[in-house]
Amino acid sequence: MKRLLILGIILLSAWFSRAQTPFTNTTKQAVVKQLQESLVANYIFLDTAQRMSNYIGERLKSGAYDKIGSPMEFAQALSTDLYHIYHDGHLAVRYDPRPQPVQDTSAGSEPVQSTPGDDYRNWGLKKVEVLYGNIGYLSLNQFADITEEAKTAVNAAFGLLKHTDALILDLRNNGGGDGEMVKYICSFFLPPNTHLNDIYERRTNKTMSFTTTLVDTSGHFQQIPVYVLTSPRTYSAAEECTYNLKFSRNAQVVGENTGGGAHPVQPFQLGDGFIGLIPFARSINPVTHTNWEGKGITPTIAVENQDALPTAMVDFLDKKLEETLDINLKRSRQWARDMAAAQLHPSKVNANTLKKYAGEYGNRQVKFDNGQLFITNQGGQYMPLIPVSDKIFRMDGYDYVKIIFSDDIKSVTMAYDEGFINVLKRKS
Repeated sequence: MKRLLILGIILLSAWFSRAQTPFTNTTKQAVVKQLQESLVANYIFLDTAQRMSNYIGERLKSGAYDKIGSPMEFAQALSTDLYHIYHDGHLAVRYDPRPQPVQDTSAGSEPVQSTPGDDYRNWGLKKVEVLYGNIGYLSLNQFADITEEAKTAVNAAFGLLKHTDALILDLRNNGGGDGEMVKYICSFFLPPNTHLNDIYERRTNKTMSFTTTLVDTSGHFQQIPVYVLTSPRTYSAAEECTYNLKFSRNAQVVGENTGGGAHPVQPFQLGDGFIGLIPFARSINPVTHTNWEGKGITPTIAVENQDALPTAMVDFLDKKLEETLDINLKRSRQWARDMAAAQLHPSKVNANTLKKYAGEYGNRQVKFDNGQLFITNQGGQYMPLIPVSDKIFRMDGYDYVKIIFSDDIKSVTMAYDEGFINVLKRKS
């Protein structure tokens, strides 16, 4: 404890001393020089690195940085000037005066510990659900470091979904993470030893290949349709996962074009609290022999990202309906399809019409409030009614039941997906 206390005092003193160091043009010159050397030695494209180095050198000599008074502003100015040559989304200069170790993230490194907070964020697993129509849904907001705890959590998620007819992987809010976790998750969808991706590192002139491993002995997820939901926020490792599944698994990508970052990045100390985040390698897909850098991944079904989920559901159910012969299963899938379509394209019903539906029907209350219709559930809680048509509504959260008002509005029918019908007479 005594040693830890002394170490803490030393680190705090170093930080305080650095924080008090005057921010001078001499400091700026030293940071620019170190940034130039780091770019030329490590950036994935040597010619681009040399042009970046020359440009910030010219800016320094011209006095463009002389009047900058804060380290944060200087870091931003350097980043902006680097983007003037090429806007690599992974490339940046940051200022952080706190002492910190720099992890080796070269292409051959193997992360062995979770990023602090991975467990708190449930290793990126935002939501796991079986949607109506027996469609699996997995929302993943990051690719956590590949630890045993993280793998256990991922295995549990896929275990819950292993009897579904399709799987939707939602990466709309995923900004990236660990490439080893990308490989692990892709392994659920592809046979073992499938070639996923190569990483080429310019500074060593070496290429590292990534292949799938055996994670699911049933092979269930290799046999069902897969959809990946994307948005402009889908970036880096999340794009790699999308790209892998699109070209090696023929997954349907639904949503908007992704952000366009395909270069692994490593932090380099530039001195005086400045850190250069420099892309040192690039991805090479074995199918396309290229990557998504700068242009992103084009969806196979392009829609606004907020409509991606019901769009994927409708696409899958339309295809399944064409091949479904069993009458009961066909009715169930058609029902699920109609409910998903209602989310995608809700009908607009005149407010005066909605007001006429308000009243008491058997043991249910229907009310009109703030432009929307509501109905009580069995517990007496008011639930929103979403229009399917002028007279048919879906109760939010209860996709297995339709609320159908009679033409004379003297009754309401609660029709359930298994065929049961309950007609409630209007009392008022």
